[in-house]
Formats: sequence, structure tokens, C-alpha cells
Amino acid sequence: MMDIKEKLEREIARKRKLIEDSENILEQVPDYLKPRQEFALEIYRKQLEVLEEELNKIERSNPTNRLI
Repeated sequence: MMDIKEKLEREIARKRKLIEDSENILEQVPDYLKPRQEFALEIYRKQLEVLEEELNKIERSNPTNRLI
């Protein structure tokens, strides 16, 4: 169980960094490419949301693993 939790935490951190980098790059993207970049960014955000929900489920199912 802890291995899955750690993998989720690493993937969440990776996805957050990817979103942050994408938001910074978006400012430099030409206007004609922005809609596609924004679409990709929304996909990353939805994926992050799903990962965070999964992590919350794991933490609720096993409260002894939670960090306070």
C-alpha cells in the first residue's frame, strides 16, 4: 500500500511541475499555437485532479499512513 502511495505522490509532484512549466511556457507560445497548448494544459490538470483523488482515497482507507 505504501509503495502505491509513494508512486502517486511522486507522480503528483511530477505533474505539478509539468503544469507549472507549461504555464510558464504558454506565455512564450505563438498565438496560433496557444489553443492547443491550453488544451494540453487542461488535460494535465484533469490528470492531476484524478491522481490527487486516488491519493485521498488511499489515505482515507488507511489513516495510519497519513502525514500530519
